[in-house]
Amino acid sequence: MSATAIEQANKADSPECVFCGQAADTREHVVPSWLQEHFALPNQRLLLWNGTTMPYRQAVVPACLRCNRDRFSPLEKRIRERRATKRDYFLWALKIMYGLAQRDATLHIDRANPGAGPLLPRALADDIGPLARHAFRALDSSDFRLSPDPFGSVMRIASGRDDFMLIDVPRPYRAVAVALPDNRHLVVLPGDRGVIAAMYKKNRPMKNSLILELPKIDGQLQLAMKLFGMLILRSHLDIPREIYLEDGGLCAAAVPRRLRTIRQPREVYHAIATMLHLPQIVADHAYDQYAPAYTAAGTVRWR
Repeated sequence: MSATAIEQANKADSPECVFCGQAADTREHVVPSWLQEHFALPNQRLLLWNGTTMPYRQAVVPACLRCNRDRFSPLEKRIRERRATKRDYFLWALKIMYGLAQRDATLHIDRANPGAGPLLPRALADDIGPLARHAFRALDSSDFRLSPDPFGSVMRIASGRDDFMLIDVPRPYRAVAVALPDNRHLVVLPGDRGVIAAMYKKNRPMKNSLILELPKIDGQLQLAMKLFGMLILRSHLDIPREIYLEDGGLCAAAVPRRLRTIRQPREVYHAIATMLHLPQIVADHAYDQYAPAYTAAGTVRWR
């Protein structure tokens, strides 16, 4: 994506802080400056889900000083110094995910045809706005309650690599994976109430045989494959979606010990693979191997 197009998008940004709705008087890097410096990213390019790219340094959104300085700076410091809790990682990933969604809503899906609309429709970029802004109140007070806490699956996976990777999967599947400075990948699925993390910890999900069959794939593709398996598994589980925004917290309906399974069509596998820039043969292989095990009449124990 050209610098001119990105500058035009910056000018078109809302004057409100995307994280709280107050007047914006600065800009927040979606990928933090310290992380860009660690991995030498400022002149490298961020791959967007439609296959286009933009410089990491220009992936910014409007923010207020309060969010920039008082909320996110202390959060970034805890992550940078490796003192972060799972709640911290969840909120950080939510900030990246929501920030990227807001950024995508200002970029044209086709630079040659501005009338084709934005990369991400504004309605889709904003649909988690109330939830995200409410969750960020947890950065104001340790008394703010998240139930469950963290509010989704938070996993740090050893990578054995020191190169940067970032994968953002937008609505409706929603996930983010990002490299950390300690040779780990942070993977967060924000809407599953921690179900997938619990299942992976207990070694209950489908076997990731696709990775075994592709031993020479590069790090970005390997991470995408891991995320693909998690999102496919989540798509087959009927996880309660009720969420309650309370004055002092963010709460979800209780998740039963056994979850009803959902039958999914091949098209869902294809859609998730496309979001992750994976070839359709991967989706077809996974569907043929795993989909028959998940029926509308089945259940699975996740904890």
